[in-house]
Amino acid sequence: MTKGSSRKAVAAETLVEHIIHSIRESIQNGELAQGERLVVADIAHEYGVSMGPVREAIRRLTGEGLLEFTPHRGATVRAYNERDVREIFQVREAIEGYAARLAAENIHRGDYAARLLDCQKRMNDAGYRNIKLLTDTRQAFHDLLYEFAGNTALRDAAMRLTFPVNRLLFNKLTPKERLLASTKEHNDIVDAVLAGDGIRAERAMRVHLHNGAIAICELLEASRAVSASPKKKAST
Repeated sequence: MTKGSSRKAVAAETLVEHIIHSIRESIQNGELAQGERLVVADIAHEYGVSMGPVREAIRRLTGEGLLEFTPHRGATVRAYNERDVREIFQVREAIEGYAARLAAENIHRGDYAARLLDCQKRMNDAGYRNIKLLTDTRQAFHDLLYEFAGNTALRDAAMRLTFPVNRLLFNKLTPKERLLASTKEHNDIVDAVLAGDGIRAERAMRVHLHNGAIAICELLEASRAVSASPKKKAST
């Protein structure tokens, strides 16, 4: 491969990654709803590119489980039902519970404790009104635990299960009580990890994820109720 063709390949790959990141963000932020169809030509026009990079981005996102591909309809944002959520979170309990246990066992290494305390402060300062900030700080917390656990395969497995349903965790329908309860659950995990208590850390993580699954199932039901309710006529 010549230098010129190599640079073109890198540029094309960077473009695909940019489109993937943008679609991920749109799904995460709720700009693309569950079941919404992605039109390749429209996305290509939006980014001012040919349809090739868009198709590649959609192919990869389908492989990640964020999108679904149906013949004659194309790609849509994957929709989840209560059974999907329960099954995903059952596996997450096992994987992330173990990650929390390993993180607790490794917490005395280097600056791990100081970084976890800093992350805890940012989570608590985020409050419950800024949903995006709340989501970002919670994800940063889980990323730290994966790092402290020191197991790349464990982190990769967790991320494949986590990202597709992250957008369902916190949204405008989430009750304040659940947001506050989630903060307490995260603090319980932090306390156990900082104490170096692997068993307690694993148990606290499992409790947190179990409660998260229940909350998401309730949100899905609430979302259906909102969608099914008749629209109010505008007053004249």
